[in-house]
Amino acid sequence: MRTIAAMMILAVAVSMLEAQTIDTVVVLVPGRGQNIGQSPAFFPANIFGVPDARASESQPTTDPREVCSLGLGGSITVGFTQHVIVDRPGPDFVVFENAFTYGNGRTFAEPARVEVSSDGTTWTPFPFDSLTLKGCAGITPTSGEAPYDPARSGGDAFDLSSIGADSIRYIRLTDVTDIILTNSKHPYYDPSLSGFDLDAITTPHGVREARQPALTVLPRSNTVEIAVSRGIGLFEVFDVGGRLLRSEHLPAGVHLRALDEEVPSCRLVRLQADGVTRTAKVLR
Repeated sequence: MRTIAAMMILAVAVSMLEAQTIDTVVVLVPGRGQNIGQSPAFFPANIFGVPDARASESQPTTDPREVCSLGLGGSITVGFTQHVIVDRPGPDFVVFENAFTYGNGRTFAEPARVEVSSDGTTWTPFPFDSLTLKGCAGITPTSGEAPYDPARSGGDAFDLSSIGADSIRYIRLTDVTDIILTNSKHPYYDPSLSGFDLDAITTPHGVREARQPALTVLPRSNTVEIAVSRGIGLFEVFDVGGRLLRSEHLPAGVHLRALDEEVPSCRLVRLQADGVTRTAKVLR
């Protein structure tokens, strides 16, 4: 059961969240074969915004105005220009492909490996199972409704806490359909598979990106919100006598840090990032 203080912290954190979709493409590396939706007439507008509302579990979208095919082995790196995705309870973003069910409950799946990054340089992959495809994008049909609600939207949801990330700005998808095509006994085998098709990526946990480093003590709590605008920030906690209690390097993004484990009733916190130093006092 959550304490009243924890519920207040969660309420403050949720109030800052904005539902968002990707709005920039860093690079598209086409793979082999299918290239539907890659032409400038459609791309990249066809992957921005919410997924195609006409899609359903048994009726995938194939409109080049709505999806971009990566092709076998292709990859795409996308992201947000004004926001970052932050880790909050539940799934943090959803990737929509045009998977669908057919026959006797089979799923036509064209999987992609998913990696995330806060700076576009250092990447963390979501682990996946090559047989069940759990952990991949491209295996769950789109429902065509509630694009910002992972419980109703369909698509494949990802939780940043599962890989130890607290905020990211970039997502990289790499088609791995060959792991199915090269094994005729694979549970998802279908000789007509042609590679991952990206429809959209949404997040219910977007936070407007910090333009300047910021250090904010959330009201009536022992929690500090830390905004690192670029590079790596140094977050430190001191007691009133100046003794260092905690030191942590944080990547660009928005982070929440609870200080309940620190013994002193009064603490000083400091953030050094992007040539700026911010300090604040935390009273228990």
